[in-house]
Amino acid sequence: MDKKKVSQEWQKMSEEMNAGIAAWREQHPRATFREIEAEIDRRMDEYRAKVLSDTANLGASAEWIEGEAPVCPACGAKLEGRGKKKRKLQTRGGNEVEIEREQGVCPVCGQGIFPPR
Repeated sequence: MDKKKVSQEWQKMSEEMNAGIAAWREQHPRATFREIEAEIDRRMDEYRAKVLSDTANLGASAEWIEGEAPVCPACGAKLEGRGKKKRKLQTRGGNEVEIEREQGVCPVCGQGIFPPR
C-alpha cells in the first residue's frame, strides 16, 4: 500500500465529505442541532473507518518481523506463521473494516491467533 496514494485518497474523501455536509445542510435548512450532528457523525464514521482500515494495514504492524514473532497468550511459546488472513472488524461508528495480518498457530498448545499488532 502506497502511503502517498493513501494520503491523497484521505484528502479527496475529506473534501467530498465537507462538500456533502454543506449540500445536505442546504437541503435541510430547518434541521435541528441533533439532526445536523447525526448527519455529520454518519459521514465522519465512514471517513474514520477508511482511515482506520488504511492505517492498520500500513507499515510494520501488518507484517511479522523475522525473529520477532508474537507469542501465545496462553503458554508464551512463539507463534508459527500460517500466512496472511483477512479479518473484518466493526468500528465504533458501526462501519465494517477489513484488516490483513499474519495468522499464527502455537506449536505447543495449538491455539490459532490473529495478532492485533
